[in-house]
Amino acid sequence: MISRRRLLVALAAAAAVPHSASGQQKAKPARPARVGVLSYISEPDIALTMLHKGLAELGHVEGKTYVAIARYANGDFKRLPGLIDELEAEKIDVLVARGPSADFTKAVRARVPVVFAFSGDPIAAGFGDSLRKPGRNMTGITFMAMELSAKRIEVLRETVPKAARIALLSNPEHSGELSEYRVTEDTARRLGATITRHLVRNPQELTKEFGAIRASTADSMIVFPDSLTLTRRKEIADFAAKARLPCMYGWTEFVEAGGLMSYGPSIIESFKTLAIYVDKIIKGGNASNIPIEQVSDIRLSINLAAAKAMGLIIPQPILVRADKLIE
Repeated sequence: MISRRRLLVALAAAAAVPHSASGQQKAKPARPARVGVLSYISEPDIALTMLHKGLAELGHVEGKTYVAIARYANGDFKRLPGLIDELEAEKIDVLVARGPSADFTKAVRARVPVVFAFSGDPIAAGFGDSLRKPGRNMTGITFMAMELSAKRIEVLRETVPKAARIALLSNPEHSGELSEYRVTEDTARRLGATITRHLVRNPQELTKEFGAIRASTADSMIVFPDSLTLTRRKEIADFAAKARLPCMYGWTEFVEAGGLMSYGPSIIESFKTLAIYVDKIIKGGNASNIPIEQVSDIRLSINLAAAKAMGLIIPQPILVRADKLIE
């Protein structure tokens, strides 16, 4: 008869022996991370394409390590709150938003970490307490840097030395626009030029301000980049060409649409950077502690065809410094 002590020892030993493969219960693999994507424009959105590319470069496989769930407002901002509710109902692990869509995500950031690509000042917009430590469960990239505002005026004046009356086209509802304007105005004054501010909040006001600029004595132009001017970049470039106004823009995409020149990032390429933030968060990172990045890949882009059409000769030093020339 086996004693109680020997029986307990035998049971303990049996428990320590691994089960055979046939009897072992396999652990369930972790489910793919659910990445919500909110866009204010229509499908397809190049930002999502670039996000996929960025995640692939980090070793992620769509459908295996993550799934993307996208919602599009088709330009109707009133739809964004409802689309956010839909995404939250999908039990997403992180929410990615571009441009003005990001402002609407503040309603859910207490429950879902947010990654954004934003053209304005994220601190002024209330997305974080500071760039270094956002603290509000939101992080991402911003295309705004005040030093760029000064540099754009300087390059415009180098390109067109006689430009003394500069028309500025900007959206006053864009976070940080007033600070950007002040830097631009101070730089223009230092260089002996004056700035006339033309404010546009919607496409209708854009048409109105085109008329005001055409009727003014402006001899050059600068356009602040934001979602409104980006969406209308071809229309703005065509106006500047017809008015024969040498124009400086903020992003490469304006020059690719026919604009004369830009000093700043390519926002399309920058969208890949969002993957870095998504990767950190789905691996357990805290959005509140991940610094917001100011995009640093700055390019001088020139459209030579646009210059030729308006009879403008680009100075050789400017051509040498250009990172991209479009024939």
